[in-house]
Amino acid sequence: MNNNSRFFFILLAVAASIGIGNIWIYPYISYKTTGLFFIPYLAALIILGVPLLMLEFTIGQYFNKNAVDLFASIRKRFSSIGWLMVFNAFIVMSFYAVILSWHIIYIFASFGLQWKNDAKSYFFSNVLQASEGFNGFTQFSLPVFIALILAWLLIFIYIRKGYESMKKSILATFPILIVLLLAFFVHSLTLDNALPGIYSFLKPDLKSLLDLSVWSSSFSLAILSLGISFGIMHAIGRKGKGFILGNSLSVAVFESVIGIAIGLILFGFLGFLGMKQGIGIDRLIGIGFDFPFTALAQALPFFYKPALASILFFIFLSIFFVFGAASLAYAITHVLVHKFRTKHANAAIIVAGFGFLFGLLFIIKPGFYIMDIMGHFIFYNIIIALLLEAVAVGWFSDSERLAAFINQESIIKTGKLWRFFIRYLIPAMLLLLLFIRLKSDILSYNKYPLPYVLIFGIGIVAIPLIAALMMPQKILDRK
Repeated sequence: MNNNSRFFFILLAVAASIGIGNIWIYPYISYKTTGLFFIPYLAALIILGVPLLMLEFTIGQYFNKNAVDLFASIRKRFSSIGWLMVFNAFIVMSFYAVILSWHIIYIFASFGLQWKNDAKSYFFSNVLQASEGFNGFTQFSLPVFIALILAWLLIFIYIRKGYESMKKSILATFPILIVLLLAFFVHSLTLDNALPGIYSFLKPDLKSLLDLSVWSSSFSLAILSLGISFGIMHAIGRKGKGFILGNSLSVAVFESVIGIAIGLILFGFLGFLGMKQGIGIDRLIGIGFDFPFTALAQALPFFYKPALASILFFIFLSIFFVFGAASLAYAITHVLVHKFRTKHANAAIIVAGFGFLFGLLFIIKPGFYIMDIMGHFIFYNIIIALLLEAVAVGWFSDSERLAAFINQESIIKTGKLWRFFIRYLIPAMLLLLLFIRLKSDILSYNKYPLPYVLIFGIGIVAIPLIAALMMPQKILDRK
């Protein structure tokens, strides 16, 4: 692989990982557990995240097929694993596009800082027009509907020509993201009371490192933050050649560095906001989809040139969701193009059209609650897909040959160790994470009425699994 090709390969993989991983998860968990959370998190990335990333890059390169047909190449019935990843990608893509639409609204709402009197009320009443509870299924938010059309037009620009348009679009957008990241990082350090806020984020607590829940959270985050299990890294992997360990480590390092930088910006903001409002950070910090709009947005009216700062801030955040939704959409179009011999533009229209239609579920009055449930339960889909992938590759493919393939252009020969991880350690860890989440949900997940948890929670796990098993197994890959 020449240097330019490797650069674009890593760039797209990094964009996908930072776009799909919820950028607030790392700062939130670090604050709630220990300022030393980077220790278990880095351990989790090395033990679980990087080997799984290597797995998806490797089979993408080795089989040189789309996510469905590469699994069918191992065993015909394993095509269902690829389809499960496609369905998972579609679900997450659809609600990421809706979240992107919220950011688009706030870019325009920044003129006049329309939320400044009551940020929470503005978001839920004016933007989402959300109901209290599960009612109003036939009513929707017109502002979000219009913004969702704009969001999908933007995503379409990224995916309309497949890899080439993704490469050009991300190459054009990524520098903007980095400039804004640096600008807000520097600005957050200059805010009054920012340093006490940042200290609360970094304050070490050695005892918490002995807490098993901290380690469980770190391994869950290592999976959620790398963009694996959706077929994206398989598709990107087809464009690469060799350097699998180095590329995987590069993606993990970039993702973790950006996560820490976001944490520093976030707690600089929260320290400043806490001082302005006379309340503690613990009452401000959050992890939900509404957090930027109901908490962080409150700080923006106090900034110098607040309208401009707000516009730039929501552009900054929207880039993450553009990267995430576009990467997921690209993974789906990649399968459509290579299985059904359709043009990239046609595949992009199909994905954007159905993504928009499915996204309408999240703009009706109870849509936010539906999204919240799905966002929680999609973790099961991710774990199940990764578990099936690890078992299929580790036990039913020629994993020795794959290990040798990894070693071909690697200075450090990790193929045999990687094979051990994929066959034994990673399946065991994924099963343990699945059990821990399942136990937690059975004991305490009662935030919403049971019928809606069954429909939008259990249903979002069961339906893609059943649909994937029912898909035709015939190999139709046409390179």
